[in-house]
Amino acid sequence: MKAIVFSALVAVAACACAGPDAGTASAPAQADADIIENGRQIAQAECALCHAIGAEGESPRAGAPPLRHVLARYRSDALAEDLNEGIRVGHADMPEFTLPVQGVDMLLAYLQSIQESPDAP
Repeated sequence: MKAIVFSALVAVAACACAGPDAGTASAPAQADADIIENGRQIAQAECALCHAIGAEGESPRAGAPPLRHVLARYRSDALAEDLNEGIRVGHADMPEFTLPVQGVDMLLAYLQSIQESPDAP
């Protein structure tokens, strides 16, 4: 897991240091896509044992909400703060883990990208 987070952070740092390219209009969109993909990798490594991490499917653990529903239950800023501080979130059986600030930002970007509207089935 640490290797995934480290790789993701290196990728973000490389993007930040690369500087603007006047001829590439899609660079911000690609950076966003990279952040979301890195967040998906974090979700896969840290959350997939219990939670459905995609835009579809049921969670492997009964009672664990699919990640696409998490932000309907928690404010993203409160969830980010809890993850940054390493505070246990969820239920007593949920393992405690801490992510670096960039990892939390990536995970939240991914969560936001897969959220269903309240009216979705």
